[in-house]
Amino acid sequence: MKRYEPKTRYKISDSQVTLLLAVLKYRFVSSDVVAESIGKDRSTVYERLSVLVDRGYVVKMYDKTYRLRQRPVIYYLAPLGIRYLKKLGHERTQLHYKNKTFSDEQIDEQFLLGQMARAIRRQYDDKLILYTKYQLGSDGFYLTPPPFAKFVGKTDKIPDYFMEYFPERHESWKIRRRINQHIDYADENDEYAYPHLLIICGNQNTEKRVVRTTEDLWADFLVFTTTRERLLSGEKKVWLRPEEVDWEEELEFHSLPMRYEE
Repeated sequence: MKRYEPKTRYKISDSQVTLLLAVLKYRFVSSDVVAESIGKDRSTVYERLSVLVDRGYVVKMYDKTYRLRQRPVIYYLAPLGIRYLKKLGHERTQLHYKNKTFSDEQIDEQFLLGQMARAIRRQYDDKLILYTKYQLGSDGFYLTPPPFAKFVGKTDKIPDYFMEYFPERHESWKIRRRINQHIDYADENDEYAYPHLLIICGNQNTEKRVVRTTEDLWADFLVFTTTRERLLSGEKKVWLRPEEVDWEEELEFHSLPMRYEE
């Protein structure tokens, strides 16, 4: 596999910084992902990314198997780009030095997490701002390791949300431990309104285990569950409230509340 990483230096423009920040946000991106993130057409983004690759700020990954696998050209931050963003004051840039060691499976997982986060953002773009764990410091995400995404309400009346993903066959004890992390932190810091918890599951069997774990949950935040398939369907009402679920009855799906419940 070819990884293009030239060493040339030159002055970065504001529009190129915007591209670098889009790559930082999702870690591994395609030109389509960046185009959606910054609101530019794909051809413009492709040309600008090519310049950043040539100048050594971004790495391009592609080989002849990508076309056969219907996989897009992949970009990630090169060390020069990482150092540049660090100088601008952006946190968590150190994580990106490990990008070159990621396997195809790990890269695919990052793509999927970004895809799911953007699917939520599209439905609530006028209400919520999407941040990933690569943008905010520990103060913004609370837990270690942090959730992949945080959705922040554009006004104080709109709740914030954390996004967690449990793939199919994810061990039940790991699910319980992660949910308990959220509960414990919320209990210990009850002076703050803790974000509601969005749990995306790899399939319905995993969702059923999550529902069993959270149906009697007593916490200061709400839990909503969905499957990857439902979320990526483009529908808005794809979320279950675990305390309402009876698998023997017809399920009632919800959209996310954009106001705090009284």
